Amino acid sequence: MKILVVSARPPWPPSMADAMTVDRLVRFLDSRGHEVELACFVENGAAERALREGIGGACREILTITLPRWRSYLQTALTLPARLPMQVQYYASNAMSESIRTRVSEGRYDVVYTHLIRMAEHTRLLDVPKVMGVQISQALNLRRMFDHSRDPFRRLFYWIESSKVEPYEARVCGDFDRVFLCGPSDIEAIEKTAPIPNARVCPHGQDIPPLARVREAQREPGAIAISGVMSTYTNVDAVSWFAEEILPRVEREVPEAQFWIVGRNPQRQVRALARPGRVVVTGEVPDVYDWLCRAQLSVAPLRIGAGMQNKVVQAMACELPVVATSVANEGIGAAPGTDILVADDATSMADQVVRLLRDAAERERIGRAARAFVEANWTWDANFERLERWLVEATELDGHP
Repeated sequence: MKILVVSARPPWPPSMADAMTVDRLVRFLDSRGHEVELACFVENGAAERALREGIGGACREILTITLPRWRSYLQTALTLPARLPMQVQYYASNAMSESIRTRVSEGRYDVVYTHLIRMAEHTRLLDVPKVMGVQISQALNLRRMFDHSRDPFRRLFYWIESSKVEPYEARVCGDFDRVFLCGPSDIEAIEKTAPIPNARVCPHGQDIPPLARVREAQREPGAIAISGVMSTYTNVDAVSWFAEEILPRVEREVPEAQFWIVGRNPQRQVRALARPGRVVVTGEVPDVYDWLCRAQLSVAPLRIGAGMQNKVVQAMACELPVVATSVANEGIGAAPGTDILVADDATSMADQVVRLLRDAAERERIGRAARAFVEANWTWDANFERLERWLVEATELDGHP
């Protein structure tokens, strides 16, 4: 097939979850013999050069539109009273929309794949088979941020954006032949506003380290790890909650316990959590698996978020037993007590962590089950093969929205 992939951010370098997903998708489709073109924004010439060098070999052609960050901020502010979500206004561009329309009118594509609702305005009205990777219910995610934020300005932002996103994401899903979400909970959240019979559960995947690397690693006693981009409010809240309310309970029972916060761009609030010998804030690391393979267990104390959490799947792939909240596990679907341990309050999470640190056999049992679960359900190929079938299906439908 001839496929156009539309993404807001350039997929190279794959430093964010959405960029990594698009990068892996483009490479997968190319490896399957499809002709792939990519359309995305770049901030400057250096970003465009890096993109073409990094992923150009997997694309028949790359369309880029330069959108400086200052312009995105400005157009978002100027259109604040409008009904479109701010994340959609941030990526508004007549040049992008017109370029895509022109290419579609020339009959260049069998199907168009749009990644995330933030790019839907560029593709939703195209007269061509089209699908969208919605990934998560943004409204659900924003409501959770509103519920847990204590900053009045953040709460106001989340309230405004959620009031725009909730009707928008339900409405725009109806403009595509198929829409893909990470889990049933995301579909259920959107369907509280309107039914989306064209929705399918199709999460993305994760890179998995070789089993030999995992088994050969030396585990450090008491090491508890979490990974992720430490500039997002979701992760800042999670690591702060664990370090301030849960870790002290663990330390009283297991004095050698230490907490590793592994990930790039840690905000000041995260850096302030560092305590020599107790809490390590790494910042960006060359390979997150160097840290995960040395830990004894992982935690995912997320109180905010939606969809599939990369940090959980990465840890499970390293045969780490994971103690997670229900929010962290809802998009993954691991079996509590078998593949993962679930705890939603500070006392329960601390108790589960202490139990695992004291019980090597239980760590091994859950860790091995976790790895097997990831191998069966969360590789890139397993999920992209399903997506590929639905792309074909979209081209065979009679008529399009």
